[in-house]
Amino acid sequence: MKKLCLILFIAVLLAACQPAATPEPTPTSPPAATPEPAPTSTPVESLANSTSDVLGVWWFTQASVMLELKIDGRYRIYVGSETQDEGTFTFDAGEVSWVSTYGSCVDKPATYEAFVTKQDGNPTWLRLQVVGSDPCSDRVWTFTDQAKYQNP
Repeated sequence: MKKLCLILFIAVLLAACQPAATPEPTPTSPPAATPEPAPTSTPVESLANSTSDVLGVWWFTQASVMLELKIDGRYRIYVGSETQDEGTFTFDAGEVSWVSTYGSCVDKPATYEAFVTKQDGNPTWLRLQVVGSDPCSDRVWTFTDQAKYQNP
């Protein structure tokens, strides 16, 4: 009888030492998705669609000049507070036409295609490409480089 009690005691002891079975969770709903950050769009260059695509202040890094295009159709090219060139511009179908009233480009109108690079819907760069030729070498040199958008 002692042996039987000993065997039963050992069996109970072994059973108590076994890991308990964990119940499988029952699916009630899919796990909550972790919100992903909004994707940042890739910069895209395209021909300007409207005047609002080109308005603002642009910095031509190579020439170290600023180009300001205003809603009233006036423009100004300047370094610091010193105006280098100014006049009026018109916009039509992606083309900007310049008529200078001050500076080295007076009486030398020209037209340039305006290509704007946007990222997340905001302008970042402006590239101007002459249509035909430009009789003003200063303007040609200034517009050779891309311009970085500074502010509206």
